[in-house]
This record gives sequence, structure tokens and C-alpha cells, in this order.
Amino acid sequence: MSTSDLRTPVQARQWLERHGVTISAWARARGFKPSVVAALLSGRTRGQWGQAHEAAVQLGLRAAPEAGEMHPLASSQAKSVATRGEV
Repeated sequence: MSTSDLRTPVQARQWLERHGVTISAWARARGFKPSVVAALLSGRTRGQWGQAHEAAVQLGLRAAPEAGEMHPLASSQAKSVATRGEV
């Protein structure tokens, strides 16, 4: 989803309503806490970090990382595993 195709929290809430899906049902079906999704859709959080960010991407509120872009923690995780000898 490009940045021009992103939804606002109001549009995301309307999308769920058009399909007859509650915030809680959508959140549970995708492994998110309903309170996190409700905070996104009410504007209490912008979904910049952690589970809120993942939910915001799936709701179309934020753009997903570019394909092939390395995760910021990927190199540190690989390095710590290598230093423990667990390759």
C-alpha cells in the first residue's frame, strides 16, 4: 500500500463497520490486543512502535516497510547468535 493509499483512522473504522466486523473481533483474529486497535482507531496512538505499528500497517494506517528492506534488529540478532556459537 503506497502512502497515497493509506487510510485515516475514521476510514479504517468505517471499513470494519461496512463489513460488520467489530474492532475486538478484527484484533483477536490477527493476534492483537483489542485495546491497541481501539487506541489506533480513536487516534489515541499513531502506531509508531511494536504491536500498534503492526496493527496500523494491517489496517492500512501506515505503510509497510519496503520489500527486501532489512529489519533494524536483524543484524544485531544475527550477531548475538553468532557470538554465542549458535549458528
